[in-house]
Amino acid sequence: MSHTSHWSLWFRGRLSDIGTGQVNLYQRFTERADTFEAGLTTPTKDHPTPHGNFSRWAIGEHPLWLNFSNPTILNLNNTNWDPELVVVPENLKDDSWIYLLITATDIPFPNQNRNFVAAAHPIHLHGHDFAILKQSETPYPGPTVNLTLNNPPRRDVALLPAGGYLIIAFKSDNPGSWLLHCHIAWHASSGLALQILERQDEVVIEPGSLKETERVCRNWRSWFADTGNYWKAGDVEAFQDDSGI
Repeated sequence: MSHTSHWSLWFRGRLSDIGTGQVNLYQRFTERADTFEAGLTTPTKDHPTPHGNFSRWAIGEHPLWLNFSNPTILNLNNTNWDPELVVVPENLKDDSWIYLLITATDIPFPNQNRNFVAAAHPIHLHGHDFAILKQSETPYPGPTVNLTLNNPPRRDVALLPAGGYLIIAFKSDNPGSWLLHCHIAWHASSGLALQILERQDEVVIEPGSLKETERVCRNWRSWFADTGNYWKAGDVEAFQDDSGI
């Protein structure tokens, strides 16, 4: 049986622009609405899982799967990303806010490639704390919801309740590549994570600061190229059986 939560919409704007009381998320935030689904992928003939024939936790179409020798920080000139890196570019102004709606059911976006059952996930964001605008143990009711906008609690981890939903927001004021993942270790290891690439053009790399990173990556590539080094010779799937985070 598959266990899944459902990654729903991202909204961009200013927290102060929301107003008070009930908010229709779809009407108020029209600049962008991307959908992401976090759950346990089920390999099928039409949707094979590339790293072993078994289910993995994921956000979007693919579980996160990192190349140990080629981290995001060495690829900031990229405009296209390997889907398995689950990079979400967010090139906003520093006074903008990113809103996330996360649900633990298939409401409002059914996914035919996953079975949806209730499962709670502690959601953790690197690089920011966030405002908790809504946290409910009941299913997501639709686009019009009551948000806590007057002094909402701020955290860097918040529980997505089983069968419920979570709405959080954070200000886009810290350029970098920030991991967002479930804090249950085997869920994250399986791939339940994504990277928010925030204001990519403004990430500052001091001259020479990545020399050690580049050296270690070169050494790893050289070692990894010899499949005889694997504990199961020649079997890359057995060598790296997790997401890399």
